[in-house]
Amino acid sequence: MNAKHFLPIVPLLMAGCAAQRVEHPIAREIRDTDVSHGVYRIEDRDERMREAVAQARKTVPEFIAALTHPAKGQYDFEVKKPFVKNGDVEHIWLSGVVYDGRRFHGLVDNHPSKITGLNFGDRVSVNPDEITDWAFVDHGKLRGGYTIRCLCRELSPKQRKEFENETKVHIATR
Repeated sequence: MNAKHFLPIVPLLMAGCAAQRVEHPIAREIRDTDVSHGVYRIEDRDERMREAVAQARKTVPEFIAALTHPAKGQYDFEVKKPFVKNGDVEHIWLSGVVYDGRRFHGLVDNHPSKITGLNFGDRVSVNPDEITDWAFVDHGKLRGGYTIRCLCRELSPKQRKEFENETKVHIATR
């Protein structure tokens, strides 16, 4: 399974690994190297990111279908949930996702930087219409991951190639 996990690549890597649990590949995104805690800050007014979130929400039924009946070669199903506390918003990936017919349930797969009381590995739930992204790997290719694709567009061709070579996951941005 190690080849399936994103490896630290500067300036890539959303968050560090926990001592007893390796984060899933989709939970690791590109990060701004000037930001602590492995968080990539995006302005809420960023039009491309808003479009990515809208596309993710529009295609949630595709994710639910794959999650509830995964085909061979499909793995690492995750959703991104916005957490809000005291006016701060932090979008965090949930791994180990299951769907009970109404809500997604999963484990917090990043170390929160702004949301106190929330910890890496906490089990949380989210309604399908509240997620800001979904993703899974399908035979080495990223499916969904609209916000990841948005961030990948900021990489140089060299960084992009290194990232895909290390992660063994192809991320189309077109």
